[in-house]
Amino acid sequence: MMDVAQFLKRFHFSEDITDVFSNGCCYWFAKILYDRFALTHGATIMYDEVINHFGTKINGRVYDITGDVTFKYEWKPWSEVDDELLRARIIRDCIMF
Repeated sequence: MMDVAQFLKRFHFSEDITDVFSNGCCYWFAKILYDRFALTHGATIMYDEVINHFGTKINGRVYDITGDVTFKYEWKPWSEVDDELLRARIIRDCIMF
C-alpha cells in the first residue's frame, strides 16, 4: 500500500506544482489527499483560519503539497469552522473560485 510520502512525490513532476497548490488551490490538494486516504487512513480536511490554508490530516499528521506541515500551522478540522460568514467567503473565493 502506498504511503503519503510516496503519493506526494507523484505530484512533483512540474516545477510550478508547489505554487499552484500553495497559492489558491490548497483546498483542492487537500481534497485530493482526502479522497485518496480517507477510506484507508481516516483522513480529515484541516484549515488554518489565520493563514487561510488547507491541509489533510492522515494518521495524526497534517500534509499539504510541501509534505508534513503538522506543526507549521494552527489546524482545526474544516468541518468545525463554525463562522458562517468566513465559511461562505472561503467557499466563494478559494473553493468555487
